Amino acid sequence: MQTQQNSEGFSRFLPPRWFPLPERVEQHPVITKYRNDPTRFKIVHAGRRSFKTEVAKRTLIAECMRNEGVSLFFGAPTRDQAKRIAWEDLKLLAPTWSIRKTSETEMRLVFGNGSELWVLGFDKPERFDGKSQWHGGVLDEYADMEESVWGEHVEPAIRDTRGWVWFVGVPEGKNHYFELLDKYRGNPQWGEYSWRSADVMDPAEIAEARANCDERTFRQEYEGSFETYDGLAYAYHDRDTHCYRKPFDPSLPVILCCDFNIDPCLWLMGQDSPELTYISGEIKQKRTDIWRMCAEAKKRIEQYAGGRPRLRIYGDYQHGTARGLSATAGSWEIIQSEFAEWGADIRKRPNPRILDRVNSTNSRMRTADGSVRFGYSPDCVELRKDYEMVSMSDFTKADQGERTHACSAVDYMVNYEYPIGGRATWRAV
Repeated sequence: MQTQQNSEGFSRFLPPRWFPLPERVEQHPVITKYRNDPTRFKIVHAGRRSFKTEVAKRTLIAECMRNEGVSLFFGAPTRDQAKRIAWEDLKLLAPTWSIRKTSETEMRLVFGNGSELWVLGFDKPERFDGKSQWHGGVLDEYADMEESVWGEHVEPAIRDTRGWVWFVGVPEGKNHYFELLDKYRGNPQWGEYSWRSADVMDPAEIAEARANCDERTFRQEYEGSFETYDGLAYAYHDRDTHCYRKPFDPSLPVILCCDFNIDPCLWLMGQDSPELTYISGEIKQKRTDIWRMCAEAKKRIEQYAGGRPRLRIYGDYQHGTARGLSATAGSWEIIQSEFAEWGADIRKRPNPRILDRVNSTNSRMRTADGSVRFGYSPDCVELRKDYEMVSMSDFTKADQGERTHACSAVDYMVNYEYPIGGRATWRAV
Protein backbone atom coordinates (compact mmCIF):
# COMPACT_ATOMS: atom_id res chain seq x y z
CA MET A 1 0.00 0.00 0.00
CA GLN A 2 1.34 3.42 -0.97
CA THR A 3 0.85 6.59 1.00
CA GLN A 4 -2.07 8.94 0.63
CA GLN A 5 0.37 11.75 -0.09
CA ASN A 6 1.32 10.18 -3.41
CA SER A 7 -2.34 10.15 -4.46
CA GLU A 8 -2.34 13.94 -4.69
CA GLY A 9 -1.07 13.54 -8.26
CA PHE A 10 -4.50 12.19 -9.18
CA SER A 11 -6.21 15.43 -8.12
CA ARG A 12 -6.41 17.06 -11.55
CA PHE A 13 -8.21 13.99 -12.91
CA LEU A 14 -10.71 13.59 -10.08
CA PRO A 15 -14.44 14.50 -9.94
CA PRO A 16 -15.95 17.36 -7.87
CA ARG A 17 -16.76 15.03 -4.94
CA TRP A 18 -13.02 14.98 -4.31
CA PHE A 19 -13.35 18.42 -2.68
CA PRO A 20 -10.37 20.02 -0.88
CA LEU A 21 -10.30 18.99 2.77
CA PRO A 22 -10.61 21.85 5.28
CA GLU A 23 -7.35 23.49 6.27
CA ARG A 24 -7.70 22.24 9.85
CA VAL A 25 -7.85 18.70 8.50
CA GLU A 26 -5.02 19.08 6.01
CA GLN A 27 -2.68 20.54 8.63
CA HIS A 28 -3.59 18.30 11.56
CA PRO A 29 -0.45 16.30 12.48
CA VAL A 30 -2.26 13.09 13.51
CA ILE A 31 -4.52 13.10 10.44
CA THR A 32 -1.48 13.69 8.25
CA LYS A 33 0.22 10.72 9.88
CA TYR A 34 -2.94 8.62 9.49
CA ARG A 35 -3.08 9.42 5.77
CA ASN A 36 0.60 8.96 5.00
CA ASP A 37 1.93 6.20 7.25
CA PRO A 38 2.62 2.94 5.36
CA THR A 39 1.58 0.99 8.49
CA ARG A 40 -0.20 -2.23 7.56
CA PHE A 41 -2.86 -2.10 10.27
CA LYS A 42 -4.32 1.18 11.51
CA ILE A 43 -6.63 1.60 14.51
CA VAL A 44 -8.37 4.94 14.13
CA HIS A 45 -10.51 5.82 17.17
CA ALA A 46 -11.19 9.49 16.55
CA GLY A 47 -14.25 11.58 17.39
CA ARG A 48 -17.39 11.86 15.29
CA ARG A 49 -17.34 14.04 12.17
CA SER A 50 -13.55 14.16 12.27
CA PHE A 51 -12.98 13.08 8.62
CA LYS A 52 -11.60 9.65 9.55
CA THR A 53 -14.08 7.86 7.25
CA GLU A 54 -13.67 10.43 4.48
CA VAL A 55 -9.92 9.80 4.41
CA ALA A 56 -10.57 6.04 4.32
CA LYS A 57 -12.96 6.32 1.35
CA ARG A 58 -10.50 8.40 -0.65
CA THR A 59 -7.70 5.98 0.11
CA LEU A 60 -9.72 3.03 -1.20
CA ILE A 61 -10.42 4.80 -4.50
CA ALA A 62 -6.78 5.90 -4.87
CA GLU A 63 -5.50 2.38 -4.17
CA CYS A 64 -7.84 0.85 -6.75
CA MET A 65 -6.79 3.37 -9.37
CA ARG A 66 -3.10 2.97 -8.63
CA ASN A 67 -2.84 -0.82 -8.44
CA GLU A 68 -3.88 -3.39 -11.04
CA GLY A 69 -6.04 -6.37 -10.12
CA VAL A 70 -6.49 -5.73 -6.39
CA SER A 71 -9.65 -6.56 -4.44
CA LEU A 72 -10.45 -4.04 -1.69
CA PHE A 73 -13.48 -3.65 0.57
CA PHE A 74 -15.33 -1.12 2.66
CA GLY A 75 -17.11 -2.91 5.51
CA ALA A 76 -19.70 -1.72 8.02
CA PRO A 77 -21.67 -3.58 10.73
CA THR A 78 -24.68 -4.10 8.42
CA ARG A 79 -25.32 -3.93 4.69
CA ASP A 80 -27.74 -1.02 5.15
CA GLN A 81 -25.11 0.93 7.09
CA ALA A 82 -22.45 0.19 4.49
CA LYS A 83 -24.73 1.42 1.72
CA ARG A 84 -25.67 4.56 3.61
CA ILE A 85 -22.17 5.42 4.78
CA ALA A 86 -20.10 4.62 1.72
CA TRP A 87 -21.72 3.38 -1.48
CA GLU A 88 -22.97 6.65 -2.97
CA ASP A 89 -19.83 8.51 -1.90
CA LEU A 90 -17.49 5.93 -3.40
CA LYS A 91 -19.32 6.08 -6.73
CA LEU A 92 -18.95 9.86 -6.74
CA LEU A 93 -15.31 9.73 -5.69
CA ALA A 94 -14.37 7.32 -8.49
CA PRO A 95 -13.76 9.08 -11.84
CA THR A 96 -16.13 7.77 -14.49
CA TRP A 97 -13.24 7.19 -16.88
CA SER A 98 -11.65 4.79 -14.39
CA ILE A 99 -14.73 2.55 -13.96
CA ARG A 100 -15.48 -0.39 -16.25
CA LYS A 101 -18.54 -1.70 -14.41
CA THR A 102 -20.81 -0.69 -11.53
CA SER A 103 -22.99 -3.34 -9.86
CA GLU A 104 -25.75 -1.82 -7.74
CA THR A 105 -26.91 -5.26 -6.61
CA GLU A 106 -23.49 -6.32 -5.34
CA MET A 107 -22.39 -2.76 -4.44
CA ARG A 108 -19.19 -3.32 -6.37
CA LEU A 109 -17.02 -1.07 -8.55
CA VAL A 110 -14.82 -2.70 -11.19
CA PHE A 111 -12.01 -0.47 -12.40
CA GLY A 112 -10.51 -0.47 -15.87
CA ASN A 113 -7.26 -1.91 -14.54
CA GLY A 114 -9.05 -4.96 -13.14
CA SER A 115 -9.22 -3.79 -9.53
CA GLU A 116 -12.44 -4.20 -7.54
CA LEU A 117 -13.94 -2.27 -4.63
CA TRP A 118 -16.72 -3.97 -2.69
CA VAL A 119 -19.07 -2.39 -0.12
CA LEU A 120 -20.10 -5.01 2.43
CA GLY A 121 -22.12 -5.50 5.61
CA PHE A 122 -20.57 -7.86 8.12
CA ASP A 123 -23.87 -8.87 9.66
CA LYS A 124 -23.78 -11.49 6.90
CA PRO A 125 -20.08 -12.15 6.26
CA GLU A 126 -20.82 -14.79 3.60
CA ARG A 127 -20.33 -12.24 0.81
CA PHE A 128 -16.88 -11.44 2.17
CA ASP A 129 -16.03 -15.11 2.65
CA GLY A 130 -17.10 -15.83 -0.94
CA LYS A 131 -13.78 -14.42 -2.14
CA SER A 132 -10.77 -16.39 -0.98
CA GLN A 133 -8.34 -13.47 -1.02
CA TRP A 134 -8.46 -9.75 -0.39
CA HIS A 135 -5.68 -7.19 -0.67
CA GLY A 136 -6.97 -4.70 1.89
CA GLY A 137 -9.89 -2.74 3.20
CA VAL A 138 -11.61 -0.66 5.84
CA LEU A 139 -13.75 -1.86 8.74
CA ASP A 140 -15.84 1.19 9.60
CA GLU A 141 -17.72 1.38 12.92
CA TYR A 142 -15.62 -1.58 13.98
CA ALA A 143 -16.71 -1.24 17.62
CA ASP A 144 -20.25 -2.17 16.53
CA MET A 145 -19.22 -5.34 14.68
CA GLU A 146 -19.06 -8.83 16.08
CA GLU A 147 -15.69 -9.68 17.58
CA SER A 148 -15.38 -12.64 15.18
CA VAL A 149 -15.27 -10.38 12.10
CA TRP A 150 -11.52 -9.84 12.36
CA GLY A 151 -10.21 -13.18 13.60
CA GLU A 152 -12.55 -15.54 11.75
CA HIS A 153 -13.18 -13.70 8.49
CA VAL A 154 -10.93 -10.77 7.60
CA GLU A 155 -7.52 -11.80 8.98
CA PRO A 156 -7.46 -15.20 7.22
CA ALA A 157 -8.53 -13.60 3.92
CA ILE A 158 -5.62 -11.13 3.82
CA ARG A 159 -2.95 -13.47 5.17
CA ASP A 160 -1.65 -14.76 1.82
CA THR A 161 -1.73 -11.36 0.12
CA ARG A 162 -0.13 -9.54 3.08
CA GLY A 163 -3.11 -7.22 2.84
CA TRP A 164 -3.81 -4.14 4.93
CA VAL A 165 -6.79 -3.21 7.14
CA TRP A 166 -7.93 0.00 8.81
CA PHE A 167 -10.16 -0.29 11.89
CA VAL A 168 -12.12 2.95 11.98
CA GLY A 169 -14.78 4.23 14.35
CA VAL A 170 -15.91 5.84 17.55
CA PRO A 171 -15.36 3.59 20.61
CA GLU A 172 -18.27 1.81 22.30
CA GLY A 173 -16.88 1.27 25.77
CA LYS A 174 -13.98 -1.08 26.36
CA ASN A 175 -15.11 -3.90 24.10
CA HIS A 176 -13.24 -5.93 21.45
CA TYR A 177 -12.15 -2.70 19.70
CA PHE A 178 -10.28 -1.63 22.83
CA GLU A 179 -8.91 -5.14 23.31
CA LEU A 180 -7.55 -5.14 19.73
CA LEU A 181 -5.76 -1.85 20.39
CA ASP A 182 -4.45 -3.08 23.71
CA LYS A 183 -3.20 -6.34 22.20
CA TYR A 184 -1.21 -4.77 19.36
CA ARG A 185 -0.10 -1.49 20.92
CA GLY A 186 3.64 -1.23 20.31
CA ASN A 187 3.65 -3.77 17.45
CA PRO A 188 5.50 -2.13 14.50
CA GLN A 189 2.90 -3.42 12.01
CA TRP A 190 0.13 -1.66 13.89
CA GLY A 191 -0.54 2.05 14.32
CA GLU A 192 -2.87 4.00 16.60
CA TYR A 193 -4.42 7.29 15.47
CA SER A 194 -6.77 9.42 17.58
CA TRP A 195 -7.82 13.06 17.57
CA ARG A 196 -10.68 15.10 18.94
CA SER A 197 -13.62 16.32 16.90
CA ALA A 198 -12.93 19.77 18.33
CA ASP A 199 -9.66 19.83 16.39
CA VAL A 200 -11.53 20.02 13.07
CA MET A 201 -15.16 20.93 13.83
CA ASP A 202 -16.61 24.40 14.25
CA PRO A 203 -16.49 25.51 17.92
CA ALA A 204 -20.21 26.31 17.85
CA GLU A 205 -20.99 22.71 16.87
CA ILE A 206 -18.81 21.39 19.67
CA ALA A 207 -20.59 23.67 22.14
CA GLU A 208 -23.93 22.32 20.92
CA ALA A 209 -22.69 18.76 21.37
CA ARG A 210 -21.60 19.54 24.94
CA ALA A 211 -25.07 20.93 25.60
CA ASN A 212 -26.71 17.69 24.46
CA CYS A 213 -24.37 14.93 25.67
CA ASP A 214 -23.40 13.81 29.14
CA GLU A 215 -19.69 14.02 29.95
CA ARG A 216 -18.95 10.34 29.42
CA THR A 217 -20.80 10.19 26.12
CA PHE A 218 -19.13 13.41 24.93
CA ARG A 219 -15.68 12.00 25.63
CA GLN A 220 -16.54 8.82 23.76
CA GLU A 221 -18.36 10.36 20.81
CA TYR A 222 -16.32 13.53 20.25
CA GLU A 223 -12.92 12.71 21.71
CA GLY A 224 -12.60 9.07 20.62
CA SER A 225 -12.10 7.94 24.21
CA PHE A 226 -12.57 4.34 25.33
CA GLU A 227 -14.88 4.87 28.29
CA THR A 228 -15.68 2.26 30.90
CA TYR A 229 -19.31 1.38 31.53
CA ASP A 230 -18.70 -0.59 34.70
CA GLY A 231 -20.95 0.28 37.62
CA LEU A 232 -24.36 1.94 37.39
CA ALA A 233 -25.83 2.42 33.93
CA TYR A 234 -27.35 5.79 34.77
CA ALA A 235 -24.18 7.41 36.04
CA TYR A 236 -25.62 10.93 35.95
CA HIS A 237 -28.73 10.24 38.01
CA ASP A 238 -28.98 12.12 41.28
CA ARG A 239 -32.09 11.69 43.43
CA ASP A 240 -31.82 15.15 44.97
CA THR A 241 -31.64 16.73 41.51
CA HIS A 242 -34.08 14.64 39.51
CA CYS A 243 -36.77 13.47 41.95
CA TYR A 244 -39.41 16.17 42.61
CA ARG A 245 -43.05 17.05 41.96
CA LYS A 246 -44.13 19.16 39.01
CA PRO A 247 -47.70 20.17 38.10
CA PHE A 248 -49.35 19.20 34.82
CA ASP A 249 -48.74 21.63 31.95
CA PRO A 250 -51.87 21.85 29.73
CA SER A 251 -49.82 23.30 26.85
CA LEU A 252 -47.91 20.03 26.44
CA PRO A 253 -49.08 16.56 25.37
CA VAL A 254 -48.93 13.59 27.72
CA ILE A 255 -46.41 10.87 26.95
CA LEU A 256 -46.95 7.16 27.64
CA CYS A 257 -43.85 4.94 27.69
CA CYS A 258 -44.43 1.20 27.36
CA ASP A 259 -42.41 -1.87 28.27
CA PHE A 260 -43.96 -5.24 27.44
CA ASN A 261 -42.54 -7.52 30.09
CA ILE A 262 -45.18 -9.96 31.35
CA ASP A 263 -44.57 -9.94 35.09
CA PRO A 264 -44.40 -7.13 35.96
CA CYS A 265 -45.63 -4.97 33.08
CA LEU A 266 -44.59 -1.33 33.59
CA TRP A 267 -45.74 1.76 31.74
CA LEU A 268 -44.82 5.33 32.64
CA MET A 269 -46.54 8.61 31.90
CA GLY A 270 -45.50 12.23 31.97
CA GLN A 271 -44.78 15.16 29.71
CA ASP A 272 -41.95 16.15 27.43
CA SER A 273 -40.51 19.28 25.82
CA PRO A 274 -37.00 20.09 24.59
CA GLU A 275 -36.39 21.85 27.89
CA LEU A 276 -37.55 19.02 30.17
CA THR A 277 -38.61 15.39 30.14
CA TYR A 278 -40.71 14.78 33.27
CA ILE A 279 -42.14 11.40 34.31
CA SER A 280 -45.15 11.93 36.56
CA GLY A 281 -46.33 8.40 37.32
CA GLU A 282 -45.99 4.69 36.67
CA ILE A 283 -48.49 1.93 35.98
CA LYS A 284 -47.46 -1.48 37.26
CA GLN A 285 -49.45 -4.68 36.92
CA LYS A 286 -48.52 -8.32 37.47
CA ARG A 287 -49.75 -11.18 35.30
CA THR A 288 -51.72 -8.79 33.14
CA ASP A 289 -52.54 -8.23 29.49
CA ILE A 290 -52.41 -5.20 27.18
CA TRP A 291 -56.16 -4.54 27.34
CA ARG A 292 -56.03 -4.15 31.14
CA MET A 293 -52.91 -1.99 30.87
CA CYS A 294 -54.65 0.25 28.32
CA ALA A 295 -57.74 0.58 30.52
CA GLU A 296 -55.66 1.58 33.54
CA ALA A 297 -53.56 3.96 31.43
CA LYS A 298 -56.65 5.76 30.12
CA LYS A 299 -57.97 6.23 33.65
CA ARG A 300 -54.67 7.46 35.04
CA ILE A 301 -53.98 9.83 32.14
CA GLU A 302 -57.43 11.43 32.42
CA GLN A 303 -56.94 11.89 36.16
CA TYR A 304 -53.52 13.46 35.56
CA ALA A 305 -54.64 15.80 32.77
CA GLY A 306 -58.18 16.51 34.00
CA GLY A 307 -59.61 15.13 30.79
CA ARG A 308 -58.48 13.56 27.54
CA PRO A 309 -55.23 15.29 26.45
CA ARG A 310 -53.10 15.06 23.38
CA LEU A 311 -51.18 11.82 23.72
CA ARG A 312 -47.92 10.40 22.40
CA ILE A 313 -47.10 6.72 22.93
CA TYR A 314 -43.60 5.22 22.83
CA GLY A 315 -42.14 1.85 23.72
CA ASP A 316 -40.37 -1.39 22.99
CA TYR A 317 -40.74 -2.00 19.25
CA GLN A 318 -39.39 -5.54 19.21
CA HIS A 319 -41.51 -7.07 21.96
CA GLY A 320 -44.46 -4.85 21.16
CA THR A 321 -44.84 -6.49 17.77
CA ALA A 322 -44.73 -10.00 19.23
CA ARG A 323 -47.64 -11.72 20.95
CA GLY A 324 -46.12 -12.11 24.39
CA LEU A 325 -48.99 -10.60 26.40
CA SER A 326 -51.77 -11.48 24.00
CA ALA A 327 -52.83 -14.62 22.21
CA THR A 328 -54.66 -12.80 19.44
CA ALA A 329 -52.73 -9.68 18.45
CA GLY A 330 -49.44 -7.87 18.87
CA SER A 331 -49.23 -5.36 21.68
CA TRP A 332 -48.90 -2.38 19.35
CA GLU A 333 -51.96 -3.46 17.39
CA ILE A 334 -53.98 -3.56 20.60
CA ILE A 335 -52.69 -0.17 21.76
CA GLN A 336 -53.49 1.39 18.41
CA SER A 337 -57.01 0.00 18.55
CA GLU A 338 -57.61 0.94 22.21
CA PHE A 339 -56.42 4.53 21.75
CA ALA A 340 -57.93 5.07 18.28
CA GLU A 341 -60.61 7.42 19.61
CA TRP A 342 -57.95 9.45 21.40
CA GLY A 343 -56.11 10.21 18.16
CA ALA A 344 -52.91 9.09 19.88
CA ASP A 345 -49.62 9.74 18.10
CA ILE A 346 -47.84 6.37 18.28
CA ARG A 347 -44.11 6.86 17.84
CA LYS A 348 -42.17 3.64 17.41
CA ARG A 349 -39.22 2.38 15.42
CA PRO A 350 -36.76 -0.53 15.67
CA ASN A 351 -35.03 -0.56 19.02
CA PRO A 352 -31.70 1.24 19.34
CA ARG A 353 -28.74 -0.46 20.93
CA ILE A 354 -28.90 -0.57 24.72
CA LEU A 355 -25.87 1.68 25.07
CA ASP A 356 -27.35 4.28 22.72
CA ARG A 357 -30.63 4.57 24.60
CA VAL A 358 -28.96 4.63 28.03
CA ASN A 359 -26.60 7.36 26.84
CA SER A 360 -29.56 9.37 25.53
CA THR A 361 -31.17 9.31 28.99
CA ASN A 362 -27.89 10.11 30.75
CA SER A 363 -27.52 13.09 28.44
CA ARG A 364 -30.94 14.40 29.49
CA MET A 365 -30.01 13.89 33.15
CA ARG A 366 -26.92 16.06 32.89
CA THR A 367 -25.03 17.33 29.85
CA ALA A 368 -21.34 18.06 29.61
CA ASP A 369 -22.06 21.76 30.17
CA GLY A 370 -24.09 20.98 33.33
CA SER A 371 -27.62 21.37 31.95
CA VAL A 372 -30.36 19.18 33.51
CA ARG A 373 -33.38 18.32 31.34
CA PHE A 374 -34.87 15.35 33.15
CA GLY A 375 -37.00 14.77 36.25
CA TYR A 376 -39.48 12.32 37.74
CA SER A 377 -42.08 12.18 40.50
CA PRO A 378 -41.38 10.54 43.88
CA ASP A 379 -44.35 8.31 42.99
CA CYS A 380 -42.19 6.58 40.35
CA VAL A 381 -40.71 4.09 42.77
CA GLU A 382 -39.70 1.45 40.23
CA LEU A 383 -38.08 4.04 37.99
CA ARG A 384 -36.04 5.43 40.89
CA LYS A 385 -34.92 1.93 41.87
CA ASP A 386 -33.80 1.27 38.30
CA TYR A 387 -31.77 4.46 38.18
CA GLU A 388 -30.14 3.69 41.53
CA MET A 389 -29.56 -0.05 41.01
CA VAL A 390 -29.30 -1.08 37.34
CA SER A 391 -25.90 -1.78 35.77
CA MET A 392 -25.24 -2.25 32.05
CA SER A 393 -24.92 -6.01 32.50
CA ASP A 394 -28.46 -6.20 33.95
CA PHE A 395 -29.97 -5.42 30.54
CA THR A 396 -28.65 -8.66 29.04
CA LYS A 397 -29.59 -11.04 31.86
CA ALA A 398 -32.02 -13.79 30.91
CA ASP A 399 -34.07 -13.11 34.05
CA GLN A 400 -34.19 -9.39 34.80
CA GLY A 401 -36.75 -9.74 37.59
CA GLU A 402 -38.24 -6.41 38.67
CA ARG A 403 -35.41 -4.30 37.30
CA THR A 404 -34.71 -2.60 33.91
CA HIS A 405 -38.37 -2.44 32.80
CA ALA A 406 -39.21 1.08 33.96
CA CYS A 407 -35.95 2.65 32.84
CA SER A 408 -36.11 0.86 29.47
CA ALA A 409 -39.61 2.19 28.79
CA VAL A 410 -38.39 5.74 29.36
CA ASP A 411 -35.21 5.11 27.36
CA TYR A 412 -37.20 4.27 24.24
CA MET A 413 -39.01 7.59 24.43
CA VAL A 414 -35.89 9.66 25.17
CA ASN A 415 -33.87 8.01 22.43
CA TYR A 416 -36.68 8.53 19.92
CA GLU A 417 -36.87 12.26 20.61
CA TYR A 418 -33.28 13.02 21.63
CA PRO A 419 -30.82 10.57 20.04
CA ILE A 420 -27.19 11.43 20.64
CA GLY A 421 -25.89 13.71 17.91
CA GLY A 422 -29.28 13.68 16.18
CA ARG A 423 -29.18 9.96 15.45
CA ALA A 424 -30.22 6.85 17.25
CA THR A 425 -27.74 4.33 15.99
CA TRP A 426 -25.87 5.29 12.85
CA ARG A 427 -22.74 7.35 12.30
CA ALA A 428 -21.78 8.69 8.90
CA VAL A 429 -18.31 10.17 9.30
